Amino acid sequence: MINTFLSTEPEWLLPEGFSQSGLPEIISNWLSEPGSLTQRIKQSFAGEFTVELLRQGQSKAFSCDAKQLEIGQFQAAFVREVLLRVSGQTLVFARTTIPTHSLGVLDSLTKLGNKPLGEVIFAYPGLERLNLNIAKIPRCYLSALSAQLLGEKDFLWARRNTYKIAGQVFLVSEFFLPLMFAEPLQQQVLY
Repeated sequence: MINTFLSTEPEWLLPEGFSQSGLPEIISNWLSEPGSLTQRIKQSFAGEFTVELLRQGQSKAFSCDAKQLEIGQFQAAFVREVLLRVSGQTLVFARTTIPTHSLGVLDSLTKLGNKPLGEVIFAYPGLERLNLNIAKIPRCYLSALSAQLLGEKDFLWARRNTYKIAGQVFLVSEFFLPLMFAEPLQQQVLY
């Protein structure tokens, strides 16, 4: 199974499931971003933006993702995992899950390499965002790689978008590392 980030699946909730007092505005603003996260990061932070492909290929989907995609729990899907970085610092883990039956239409999404997914899918005129889920993921749910990047924080915030292109549904899950909201990086924000 392709799974670099998690040791336990998160509990995805609708945004209304989090009280405003429990979700700081800066984090809420990033989690609810309707456009390309890639584009927003490039516009918001100084430094070179890069994508590092960790793993991709046929894999069993997380059970919560299989349920969201309405595929069988043990059915294979195409899974792609990447790191989004600015100036070599990892800000986001991202995971794309595409049902196998959608690969004919969405085949171009399996050949991205280190190219950002956002640059491709937001170029589709018919792209629809069907659903947004949010999760607050405790350190104990993370793999050793992910937990190392939390620093002193005990959790990270994540979002899962359900998208549709040409009638085919797929998921993009993005896990925001605390470094993204740290003071030194925020001082580099371009306005």
